[in-house]
Amino acid sequence: MSPSKRAQLAVFMTVFVDLLGFGILIPILPIYAKAITEHPSYWMSWVNHTLHLQTPGAFWAGTAFVSFSLMQFLATPVLGRLSDLVGRRPVLWISLMGSVVGYLILATTGKFEWVLAARVLDGITGGNISVAQAAMADTSKPEERSKTLGMIGAAFGLGFVLGPFLGGVLSHSAYGQALLATHGVQLPFLVAAGFSLLASILVLTWLPETLPPEARKHARVAEKRGHVLVQALKRQGMPKVLGIVLLTMTGFAMMEGTYSLMAAQRFSLTQSQVGYLFGFIGILIVIYQGGLVRVVAKRLPERLALALGLLLMAVSLPIMAYAPWMWPFVLLMIPLAWGSGMSNTATSALASRLTPADEQGGLFGVISAVQGIGRILGPAIGTFLFARGGYATSYWVAGGTVAAGLLLAVTLPRKSQDAE
Repeated sequence: MSPSKRAQLAVFMTVFVDLLGFGILIPILPIYAKAITEHPSYWMSWVNHTLHLQTPGAFWAGTAFVSFSLMQFLATPVLGRLSDLVGRRPVLWISLMGSVVGYLILATTGKFEWVLAARVLDGITGGNISVAQAAMADTSKPEERSKTLGMIGAAFGLGFVLGPFLGGVLSHSAYGQALLATHGVQLPFLVAAGFSLLASILVLTWLPETLPPEARKHARVAEKRGHVLVQALKRQGMPKVLGIVLLTMTGFAMMEGTYSLMAAQRFSLTQSQVGYLFGFIGILIVIYQGGLVRVVAKRLPERLALALGLLLMAVSLPIMAYAPWMWPFVLLMIPLAWGSGMSNTATSALASRLTPADEQGGLFGVISAVQGIGRILGPAIGTFLFARGGYATSYWVAGGTVAAGLLLAVTLPRKSQDAE
């Protein structure tokens, strides 16, 4: 294997492990956090009483999710800038070791305060996607850059599909049950730590420094997020597009943050069963992104595909709270996942048409930043509403949030002129 291919594989594994660990956490962390907050500390009891929480465990589970997303959102540009100054390799290695420590804390603690500390640490060190993308670009020729950067997307998809399945299998396994009963150790988090450690070893042994010393020495000051955002907002139609991105991600993240809690409450599902459900969602996303997206792109204009995707999401979300038995509940994930895929793809395409070719990178950075805000707001609002008024309230608000995005979508101009 050539050094460049080996380096790209190391970067691919870094991103894959990040998403694999996140996928393992999605179905397990809310139930885990809720369970260990059944006997809250004094300050948590005060918060529960002050906010009049009916289901406080849901609120604290959301806090664990939001703390990670907030720290990751704040750390991503810092780690990217740091990698320009000291190189990609050390930043990637440090970020992976931070994940190792965070997962080990989660695997062994029984206190929510330590869960929160682990999520904050993992969020700070886990904002390494921009560094991974830069390393991929460093190791590829200009004519191959799109292809190599596509590996990042493949790593996302694989991690999101395999992570929930693996989390469910590990938590339900005989060894996992025995380890928890005898030592109080969560096997899924322990395995996630092992994967991160493996990837850190690959970075040390396979990944050479991809940024030349002269580039590090003369690293330019990166543009701040706010500057790029202002430039994007000046383009006609872009404020509405970014508003749709924010509303859609916020509504979808409300579902992500409360789905396992609702499934456990309504159908008494275990961690492993919820993990299988999230794996099913991942498969649906891969099916759409891997094949159906081409069919939709050929037959539907982007504006119509966006509206149809948002409509499917807005209708599916509140109905999920009233599905009378398990199978309708599961099958509703099909229009929800495919509607999300349609809207995300169409939104990116419309935004790209409004932006000049030499500003595409900044554009997708803005979209990622806005999505990051949605990933913070969604679980925070969804779990708070779950704790105050029950799961139905969360899903009605999630559907209404996406519906607000649909209203913005139908006001977009019928024909968008490509930016020069």
